[in-house]
Amino acid sequence: MDVSILMLGTADWNQPIATNQHYVARELSARWDVSYVESMGLRKPELRPSDLKRMLRRIGAGSAGTSFERPTNGINVLRPLVLPIHTGVSRIVNRPLLHRLVSNWIARPGQRLLWTYTPNTYGLERFADATVYHCVDLLGSVPGINAELIAQQERRLAGAGVTAVASSEVVDKHLAAIGFDSRRLWPNVADVEPIAEAVHRGRPRVERAVFAGNLTASKVDFELLEGLLKRGVRLDLAGPVSEGGGSSARAVEKLVAAGATHHGHLDFASLSELYARSTVGLIPYLINEYTVGVNPLKTYEYLAAGLTVVSTRVPAVSAVSGHVTVAAGPEEFLQAVVASTGTPSAESLEARAELADRHSWTRRGAEARGLVDELMRDRVS
Repeated sequence: MDVSILMLGTADWNQPIATNQHYVARELSARWDVSYVESMGLRKPELRPSDLKRMLRRIGAGSAGTSFERPTNGINVLRPLVLPIHTGVSRIVNRPLLHRLVSNWIARPGQRLLWTYTPNTYGLERFADATVYHCVDLLGSVPGINAELIAQQERRLAGAGVTAVASSEVVDKHLAAIGFDSRRLWPNVADVEPIAEAVHRGRPRVERAVFAGNLTASKVDFELLEGLLKRGVRLDLAGPVSEGGGSSARAVEKLVAAGATHHGHLDFASLSELYARSTVGLIPYLINEYTVGVNPLKTYEYLAAGLTVVSTRVPAVSAVSGHVTVAAGPEEFLQAVVASTGTPSAESLEARAELADRHSWTRRGAEARGLVDELMRDRVS
């Protein structure tokens, strides 16, 4: 079946941490051509080095397809040169710019599918035989994003009969309330194979806790991490600081001064090695309007590495006896981490690897390709 897929992302292709959209693009490109449009800037830009650098890169790169570092086949990455404001006059300016950018997809013969991570599609679903809105976060609750715009555009897609995919039960309920009748619940999964390979190399483990992810004050409970250091837990951090807005540099510096190790952004091979040589994986999230809809894919990355997982009460994280602890409060979180720093047994490693394998991108990729087949068959019939 000849299908051309246009994917509207909320992230740049080479951003430090790969997310759902990067993996889904990879999985779909195993069968079809995928054009990936980088973020159009839902969040209001800030006067910070990362945002300024990104804007300068966009201006220099223009709107044509460009090369990218993350290796793929069958994916054309497009950088939209649009105004990062999507209301009023800006919409009038942005619409033809975006449509011109994806004109090859619009004009391509055969079946066309729009797979979008933003509800702000500028009407591109009109050119698609089917559209998927893959909602992995409660976008309207993200600091700096126009909640009214998100709500308006989500209602528009729901009214157009678009198929929605939710990453958590909280997000699914949100989509149901808006009016999406056709929905799929796809909890986040992980790229478990590279992690399993790192574990199989059998390098000795260090009794330490690790957190990998965006070190941002809107998600991470830095006081909780500081509490671990005070109790003598060795703490390793991996990931960018305040990727996507805000400023948490001082909070990270404070943790490092107290004894934590911050590795910065690691490529996935290096991150897998860090996991495989650790003993506890942390999900130290604050509970707020945004994080209640988050489904941390790192849960299964940690399990694939054989780590005990300790999480705050994020709704999408479920306790699994002996493997995943969901703490009721800060003290319980700290105690659970301290009690879990020992080297895991062979039996625990095997059980956790099996749990992770049930939630792998290998399986989800097949599911995503199956959804495309289903939607295209329905269109033909």
